[in-house]
Amino acid sequence: MALVLAMVLLWLSGCNRRAQLLYMADVQGDTLASLAMPRYRLNPGDLLSVNVFTQDERTTRLFNVNSSSYSYNSYSSDMLAYVNGYMVSDSGSVSLPVVGEVPVAGLTVRQAQDAVQAKVNDYLSDAQVFVKILSFKVTVIGEVKRPGTYTNYKENLNIFEALALAGDFSDYGERSNVLVLRPTDAGTRTYRLNLHDKGVLRSEAFYLLPNDTVIVEPRRGKVFALNAPNISIFLSIITTAVLIANFLVK
Repeated sequence: MALVLAMVLLWLSGCNRRAQLLYMADVQGDTLASLAMPRYRLNPGDLLSVNVFTQDERTTRLFNVNSSSYSYNSYSSDMLAYVNGYMVSDSGSVSLPVVGEVPVAGLTVRQAQDAVQAKVNDYLSDAQVFVKILSFKVTVIGEVKRPGTYTNYKENLNIFEALALAGDFSDYGERSNVLVLRPTDAGTRTYRLNLHDKGVLRSEAFYLLPNDTVIVEPRRGKVFALNAPNISIFLSIITTAVLIANFLVK
């Protein structure tokens, strides 16, 4: 009897586990609309790539960081970004060759590009400016297969893409209550996301911003699931002992 009970408990645990593995389980061929992608506004400490291109190669080198003295083999990609990038200062500006200080804090990346372009136009008539953010990093921790801090090389990143970078949920990750921490000027803002629900597409935290932290909490049944094999063995021992005792009594 005890063995049967153990098998039933394991089966129920398996059924619950399968339910926990589903994303947006309530989707029924719907056309789903999400919020517009947020436009991140630059803050002091952000790292930018700023490149100025002209038809003259010598002029182009003059307006860009000269990294030829650095050995690319001795630097990681993150270190190269730091060496060749421009840090937004505490005053909210980036200091560029020739053009000097350009205020960018509070601007989107596209607005910062326009601001640098306007400065460069004072010196050159044929220049093209490109600005990218190099410090778009998110941290994913908790019940994922590869917790860590990941760099995003696109203009946006959603919660599913961030989890994919971290190898997806572990077997015990809770999909219905994912926590997102977002630093703001007023403090750290928190969001709870239910990835079983299609409504996640309308959450302000569906698209992540630089420096967001995603925390995947463990399922409530994690302890039981981890101990289920031991429970099964224990119940099997009890069942065997009862059968032996009954045999000896007879």
